[in-house]
Amino acid sequence: MHWALSDNLPSSGIREILNLALQKPGTIRLETGEPDFPPPPHVLDAYVEASRGGKNRYTATEGIPALRQALARKLHSINHINRSADEVLVTPGGIPALFLAFMGTSGSGSQILVPDPGWPDYLGGMVSLGIEPVPYPLSAPDYVPDLNSLTRLLTPRTRALVLNSPGNPTGRIVSEPLVRQLCQWAEEHDLWIISDEVYDQMVFLGSPISPARFAPERTLSAYSFSKTYAMTGWRLGYLAGPRPAVTSLTRVAMGAWSSVSEPLQYAGLAALEGPQDVVDTMRMAYLRRRNLAMDLLASFGVTTSNPDGAFYLLADVRPVEASSRDFALNLLRDAGVAVAPGSAFGQEAEGWVRISLASSDADLTEGLTRLGQKVRDGMRR
Repeated sequence: MHWALSDNLPSSGIREILNLALQKPGTIRLETGEPDFPPPPHVLDAYVEASRGGKNRYTATEGIPALRQALARKLHSINHINRSADEVLVTPGGIPALFLAFMGTSGSGSQILVPDPGWPDYLGGMVSLGIEPVPYPLSAPDYVPDLNSLTRLLTPRTRALVLNSPGNPTGRIVSEPLVRQLCQWAEEHDLWIISDEVYDQMVFLGSPISPARFAPERTLSAYSFSKTYAMTGWRLGYLAGPRPAVTSLTRVAMGAWSSVSEPLQYAGLAALEGPQDVVDTMRMAYLRRRNLAMDLLASFGVTTSNPDGAFYLLADVRPVEASSRDFALNLLRDAGVAVAPGSAFGQEAEGWVRISLASSDADLTEGLTRLGQKVRDGMRR
């Protein structure tokens, strides 16, 4: 029997490098966005206490009231968005939140504008729903949307625009004036805005700018505990949007996962209401590593991006290899360092590689020294 669904789904260029790295013990891993910090101790304690206290049952699909109320407060204080608890849906990670947003805004045969370079998993989610992702360019060195380019890509089938700020892999933030313009543009063309804000608190300067501040009635915002609280394996996220949209998508979630783990929701509540110093500690560590990485690569003559947030850095390897994939494969084979090829994120990042700053200082220093040496040696050929 033929299984057809996967035939049309894009493969992951990041996963290719990751799988090869796993087969090579001792590899310095700079390819994956996985914080090297543990979850906060009080979050671990809250999970265990909730489970031991009998909180191991189904909950309402939208999430326990205390968590949704805490999320509404967080959205107000951190993101400057006015959403009630009824406008928040707890999800098993940020990916399901985005998947629901794709499904709710755009039917099969429609189109969604996605950033290039951008997180590659957008594509798989959309294609599995019969939605066509249409890349819009984020050109170096600014990596921000251009309204003229977006307008040229519009068709009668366009339903939504995906924004990701701070972005993966660019780390760039869309400024408030441009966010306002994008919201006005979306209104003029009757488009939804799907705002991927999973890195919302990993910002080095200033504060995150959410389009829901300016276009709340047409914005669906996806968030996650993974990056902010180093809870990647826990799978806890949330979707915020207009009440009619969240109510409708809750019915979809009811048939997809019923409800998120109850003790996990109490752990999320503890993360929000407990000490926030862990967030500042991680943010400052990523900023320090960004500066370290930029200075180190500059000493080898390697041009890099200058991210405003998240924990990624793009390095230009065009003087060395014909493709970013070839460079990443050769760096892994010859130097034992794993980085993600820029081509995994779109055509605009071809010739660059993404480096994760969520690695230890020691791994980052040694790995980037080997990368820099390879680039320098390649430029001498």
